[in-house]
Amino acid sequence: MNGREDSSRCTSVLRSTSKSWAKRSDALFCAISTSLPSLRGVSVSRQALLLINTATVSGIVGIARGDEVLAQASLQLATASNAVLAAVDRVLVKAGCTLDDVRGIVLVKGPGTFTGSRVGASIAKAIAYATPCSLVSVTTLEAVAWSGFLTSTAHVTGGPVWALLDARRHEFYVQEFAVRDGAVVSQADAVCMGPGAFDAVREVGGFAACAFSQTAVPEIQRPHERENVVWSFDVHPTCTGILAASAGAHSEDPFTLEPLYLRSTEELFDHPKAAL
Repeated sequence: MNGREDSSRCTSVLRSTSKSWAKRSDALFCAISTSLPSLRGVSVSRQALLLINTATVSGIVGIARGDEVLAQASLQLATASNAVLAAVDRVLVKAGCTLDDVRGIVLVKGPGTFTGSRVGASIAKAIAYATPCSLVSVTTLEAVAWSGFLTSTAHVTGGPVWALLDARRHEFYVQEFAVRDGAVVSQADAVCMGPGAFDAVREVGGFAACAFSQTAVPEIQRPHERENVVWSFDVHPTCTGILAASAGAHSEDPFTLEPLYLRSTEELFDHPKAAL
């Protein structure tokens, strides 16, 4: 069975699986992994990394080798559940690779959309289980901070770096980082805050990478002149940012890795449209 046939079979499983997996990702994980029996135990030449982010509205998958991104494909939240496996197949072909060449998977595990985080985690876990690939994860905020830092035109050297992500319902996921020796390192745990998150950032200052447009910011909180914060909007996780954020990450067990939510999943089941 070749890689394209594997992808086709996985896609069929993904589409046919009951939406009950939204409450329990293990169902999708097991369904996909058992659809790839021919890949288990294969002796492979481990050279490339598969990058997966479906936790944000603008998702992405890519193939990297070393610090070079060989191929990438964008994903939109509305079609992510049906498009991820096909996108993985496309980037493998574009990079001139097969799953046999992939030595590891880097997953953006959340926070973000509940459904998107589960889809990405289930697919990454299934591939890691069905192949000899290692699996590591980074948080969405780590990926946003690194992506903003690497693409910013501002000269960010050592001051605070903030990552902000729209949590919907007038709330935002926020985390503070700092730049040390050219690396973005966490300074505090990620939290979910109301509109006051922007004032909290202003109290400290620095560079703020926001994974949303400026229109998502409450009007009274929008940036103005003479601020001590350099705001950068529409910063979504890039393959280079995901790759950089994964440096030094430890391999995880595909059976125990879980998406990161920061908010109770009960919010999804009680108010599904509001939580997404």
